[in-house]
Amino acid sequence: MKHLLFFLLLLPFWGTAQTLSDSARISLMTVVPGEFVYSTFGHSAIRVKDPVTRFDRCYNYGTFDFEQPNFLLKFCRGKLLYNLDIESYRSFEYGNLQDRRPMQEQILNLNHEQKQRLFDLLKENYKEENRYYKYDFFYDNCATRIRDIVQETFFHQLQFDTSFLPPKATMRQLLQPYIEEKPWLDFGIDLVLGLPADRQASTADFMFLPDYLHHLFAKAKTGEGLPFVISERNIPETPMTKAPFKPSPLDRPLWITSFVALIGLLSMANPRVEKIFDTIFWFLLGFAGLIIALLWFATDHSATKNNLNILWAWPTHLLFFWRSRNTSLVENYFALTAIAAALLLLFWYWMPQEMPTPALPLVVLIVIKSLWKRFTISNIQ
Repeated sequence: MKHLLFFLLLLPFWGTAQTLSDSARISLMTVVPGEFVYSTFGHSAIRVKDPVTRFDRCYNYGTFDFEQPNFLLKFCRGKLLYNLDIESYRSFEYGNLQDRRPMQEQILNLNHEQKQRLFDLLKENYKEENRYYKYDFFYDNCATRIRDIVQETFFHQLQFDTSFLPPKATMRQLLQPYIEEKPWLDFGIDLVLGLPADRQASTADFMFLPDYLHHLFAKAKTGEGLPFVISERNIPETPMTKAPFKPSPLDRPLWITSFVALIGLLSMANPRVEKIFDTIFWFLLGFAGLIIALLWFATDHSATKNNLNILWAWPTHLLFFWRSRNTSLVENYFALTAIAAALLLLFWYWMPQEMPTPALPLVVLIVIKSLWKRFTISNIQ
């Protein structure tokens, strides 16, 4: 009897739970970058709060299931499905603050009809047949999904002030402020991202990053010329302190690759040491080239296509790194390797793709090692 009475008391709210009251408000939640790789570029979500119906939920397009079959393979191949998730605002806030990730909330200037339309679009997106999507780093992520659904709410009539955006910035350059304190991640990203990352970003492209979505919304106008953001607040109000980044020698990829190149040159004085170094060097170089090739040809990642780093990291090195005797085939192969690497060095800073600076010592070593291998005969077993 008590359960029946409780149900009857809640019945009016169940009937109106899908319709927002006039007191409802919708906000953009922007979460600062975190320490983990997956959180390096920040996060965006939509908060829907209705005090009349006590509805307070965050709609989050940036979630995925670790228990998906073949999770790691799908992730590597760009076939991992992300999905729209709903959680209570308290849970969303608690989780981010526990990870020491402050948030900014922007209350959006929506009339009642627009609030309901956006809420209905979110509900439609959350349906089982619609909530899953194939993540794309630049063009389909937690921020671009919010950009698109908000634009659809306003029938694409939002007006954005672009005067503060860096002129002629490429997608790769937009990432730089987030990875300056993670130099090895910076190097790795420059290795795997291809020519698409060097395309000049449009206004819509900027909004693949949560911070730029936040900044552009802050300065946007509605179709009636009204400010799109009514108010903004920081959560928590007191800023969280962060220790300044102090790189150690191991946090400087250029120093490390220069040291590797120096070891490679010194190894040429001792045939036995040289053989060990060359075996490791050409294998790792070929393996890196294989990864680049697979990300280009065997995945759905749009950002890793047409990667010119393959001009110096050849996957074919895997076919030659173990050969200890010089044959005409080996000699010709390394002659071609030396020529290609030398030409790449010559045009390094004029390439249409921004090439990673820490790779320069390695490319110099490729030229020297290839020529040395071409003109010397090693019969060491």
